[in-house]
Amino acid sequence: MSSAPLERLKEIFHSARELLRGEREAFLTGACGGDVQLRREIDALLESDRAADDFIADPPARLVADAFGGDSPIPSEAGRMIGQYKLIKCIGTGGMGAVYLAERADQQFQMQVAIKLIKRGMDTDSVLRRFQHERQILASLEHPNIARLLDGGTTDDGLPYFVMEYIKGERIDHYAEQQHLSMTARLDLFRQVCGAVSYAHQNLVVHRDLKPSNILVTSEGVPKLLDFGIAKIIQAGAGTETLATITAMPAMTPEYASPEQIEGTHATTLSDVYSLGAVLYELLSGRPPYRLQNRSSQEIAKAITTTQLEKPSARVSRSEDARLLRGDLDNIVLMAMRRDAARRYRSVEQFSEDIRRHLTGRPVIARADTLSYRAGKFWRRNKLGIAAAVLLLLTLIGGIVATARQARRARVQEKRARAEQARAERRFNDVRKLANSVLFDYHDAIRDLPGSTKVRERLVKDAVNYLDSLASEANDDPALQRELAAAYERVGDVRGGAQGGGSLGDPAGAIESYTKALRIREALAAVKPGDAQARRDLARSHRILGYRLPASDDANNDLSHLERALRLYVDLTREQPANDELQFDLADTHHDLGAALNMHNNVVGALEQYRAALAIREKLTQVNPLDRKCRRALWSSYEAVGYTLWLHKEISVAIEANNKALALGEALLAEDPINADYRRSLVISYQSGGDIRQETDTAGALEYFRRAVALDEELLAADPANALTRKDVAYTHKRIADFLRDLKDNAQALFHFDKALEGYQKAVTEAPGSFISRFLVVTCQAGAAQMRARLGEVEPALEECRKGIALLQEITGDKGGVRLGRAQAHEYLAHAYLALAASPKTSTGETRQRTNAARDMFRQALDILEDLRSQGALGGNEDWAKEIAGEIAKCDAVLGK
Repeated sequence: MSSAPLERLKEIFHSARELLRGEREAFLTGACGGDVQLRREIDALLESDRAADDFIADPPARLVADAFGGDSPIPSEAGRMIGQYKLIKCIGTGGMGAVYLAERADQQFQMQVAIKLIKRGMDTDSVLRRFQHERQILASLEHPNIARLLDGGTTDDGLPYFVMEYIKGERIDHYAEQQHLSMTARLDLFRQVCGAVSYAHQNLVVHRDLKPSNILVTSEGVPKLLDFGIAKIIQAGAGTETLATITAMPAMTPEYASPEQIEGTHATTLSDVYSLGAVLYELLSGRPPYRLQNRSSQEIAKAITTTQLEKPSARVSRSEDARLLRGDLDNIVLMAMRRDAARRYRSVEQFSEDIRRHLTGRPVIARADTLSYRAGKFWRRNKLGIAAAVLLLLTLIGGIVATARQARRARVQEKRARAEQARAERRFNDVRKLANSVLFDYHDAIRDLPGSTKVRERLVKDAVNYLDSLASEANDDPALQRELAAAYERVGDVRGGAQGGGSLGDPAGAIESYTKALRIREALAAVKPGDAQARRDLARSHRILGYRLPASDDANNDLSHLERALRLYVDLTREQPANDELQFDLADTHHDLGAALNMHNNVVGALEQYRAALAIREKLTQVNPLDRKCRRALWSSYEAVGYTLWLHKEISVAIEANNKALALGEALLAEDPINADYRRSLVISYQSGGDIRQETDTAGALEYFRRAVALDEELLAADPANALTRKDVAYTHKRIADFLRDLKDNAQALFHFDKALEGYQKAVTEAPGSFISRFLVVTCQAGAAQMRARLGEVEPALEECRKGIALLQEITGDKGGVRLGRAQAHEYLAHAYLALAASPKTSTGETRQRTNAARDMFRQALDILEDLRSQGALGGNEDWAKEIAGEIAKCDAVLGK
């Protein structure tokens, strides 16, 4: 090390490495002065940095854009033949490779291409792997906005090469300026780039180096995405590996890299979302996202990870541009570039869709979803429509039946009245469309607004009245009947049948609407038994009702509806064996029937149906291996088969199925880390993994339970107000607590009982009428009491028991679910009293008293189960009843009864 301070050495090195080679020499001569040793050390550092660089150290897109017109051929390579191509000149070089302009030389046809070739001496194993990795990625991508791989091979001296499409164009930001593109035109151009990146993601490729110089726009205005040299395959496949970065600093362009890339953590599709946001920032504002002084790597890294990003509208000079950017576009860019990857757009498709919504005047998800914002957007899109809607809405409900009758009467009038008939028909259809818009589009627009429940209930009530009146007029109009059936089904979803939230919590009302849809579809199928679509719609109605009815305690009709749906789908798939959507419907119906049979304790029948669904879904996934819908459905099948096999005591095959479910679930979540459905379903798979392994692999079972609770708590941290997630967390903690209780790990079991109790108490506060949550509070209090008694905390354990008994006495109701909940609560309290009776701090009299209390609790639980048995409603709980009877016998033995 020279006498120069280390900081000076670092400052000169970082400044020099940012300069082009032609500018670097003059800078170093002045910066180093006459210090020969300092210059030697700087040169050594720069050479090491150059050798560690990627194939093309300078931005490849700029090289291809600017150097195609250069005039400096490399004598040693110009004129050389590579396969069928003759090299013309070098158009870009780097530490490990070069890109050449070449032309077809076999006289078959004329064609210019770009050839990428490794330099002799740089053909190490790691470089060759990276080169082959990029070539493999390009081979998998075929998209109009991605530079295509045309050919590839090995030179005579053994170096691999590949031939790429020759792109002659301008980098996207320069093109936009030269063509004086409007904001709208820039956004349309950018969305084409998003389409290319989205396509790469769908093919499991993350680009990792998106920047304006890697996006060229041709003279025809077509953007082309270049340079996958440091791209990463998300999920390794046969013969493909995911390559780690060779150097300590990841290969990337820091100005456009995401914070996680700068910090050296795992890059995902969300990293590309950030980089696209940076590109859009510069495309709209004409300036890069961050204000930099010397553009050193350290300064860029600090800016990206710590500096507050300015809005694009604050960086433009023209007031008109600032006005266009202010609001939606500012927020869209800033959302894409959020430091926390989980708070960005969840995919490039969602990013592009938000831009489309802005362009069409619709609300964007990047803006706070306030009533005034939505109303303003809606008004600007539909000024005339809203004015007409207000007038027509006043007469909608009262005039709809009269309008329909007028339309029907017009059909039988004489020739001179046909013009009037046509006008009535048009008016009828206009009113019908308006009603659908008011009752459904308006509902969706306000669904998530706080305090909108009463308005939504009124809209649904009006919808039902409107549909009932319309149904009476629709007997001779099949098209209108199909529309009515679909509308009733939609109302059913809104009333209480929709999955994932958003319904009004009225399951009985939902079933009423679904049943009306079914009756219409039965009539349509009866009139035209050969109409495949009518039979498919009918099968759908049966399946929906079969899936919903178990929640309404209709134990007979649910299986009947599902069996009818299954017969219809079987017939339809025989007629159309190549229709994948019908195969999907058939598999879903097998799966739903399996779930219903499981609810009726028919494990053998459930397993048969689950396996039938699994066989179909495996075939569909083999044909569509990258289709997430197929893989998600297959995951559900493996999960259901594994859990049902466990119920059937076939442990080894249950573990095998559960492993397959977990592999699919973990892979899907890795591809889409913020997908709440994947996370919640993976929690269930982990819980199943714990259940299945608890008798054969205690440590493994506990590990799966802990993975489940960790995922649950991540979900709750992301959405603390979500009541369903809070109950999921509580359930998982209770499941762990029960498992640890059986293992006699009392302190840890107590910790998890307390965590579960905290969650269920909040659930009761939010929904006081939920008897299930209230029973679970009692069982958690009793479980905590049992653990405290085992740990010698007698008085706190007794206090927990008293609280549980007091709450249990407040819960009323006679339905089967309520009675089973009460039986379980009594059983938990009984075990708590047994633990108190066994405490060494208990006197002989107290032991007898607490054993008596335990016996009384067991007796109350058994009375409930025996009453259910006498009504034929005990189902699969016979073993439970026998266990409780055994516990009573043990108490009697202690008491001498």
